[in-house]
Amino acid sequence: MIVPEQLQSIGLSPKAAERALQSLQGGDLRGFVHELLLHGLWSDVIDEAQPRPQWMERWQQLAATGFPIIDAAALQRLLDAGVDVHDLTGVVRSAQILAIYNIAQLLDYPALGLGWGLPEAATPHLACASEAAPDAAQRLHALAPELLSRDPAGRFGEPRPLVLRQWQALPAEPREHIRALVQEDNHRAQAAALWKQHVGGELRACLDAVAVLKDALQEIR
Repeated sequence: MIVPEQLQSIGLSPKAAERALQSLQGGDLRGFVHELLLHGLWSDVIDEAQPRPQWMERWQQLAATGFPIIDAAALQRLLDAGVDVHDLTGVVRSAQILAIYNIAQLLDYPALGLGWGLPEAATPHLACASEAAPDAAQRLHALAPELLSRDPAGRFGEPRPLVLRQWQALPAEPREHIRALVQEDNHRAQAAALWKQHVGGELRACLDAVAVLKDALQEIR
């Protein structure tokens, strides 16, 4: 039996989890399957917030065991050339988000990319059914319109700003001190001074960084 806490653990709000369960209990599987698919798509996107991105170590471990697909040699060449690991993470994450968005559109409209102009009666679509009622298939709710709003980073798929990355890499004490100052309009100069102390840069650049950080923190609340 599915409980609300299980759905909340994959990112649903309490109200959304309750709605999905009510639909499921009423025999409508679509809301439940919809949430599982959205969660499953995003779970394949790398976590960008680790101090050293964990996906690299994972890819290297998989490649060492003979796992196909991963080009570990190209990854190592980029690292040896001095590519910033966080920049590389940003590029990989962007590619993954583009891929899951395209997959969501394909699931929503399997024939869309063919350009055949099929009439509605002949247009294929995906549906879900339970073992208890295999003949009562229900067309899935569209995934693509909601996909970007489910970004765990809270940025609707947008790349992570360099300033946000630099802030997240700071030790906890100065990071939270800067956060508190940034969120107070009258403490912008103090936040910039603290940024200069811990990150560096000219004062003008530090003030600009504080402004960017304020916007970024508002978006990911």
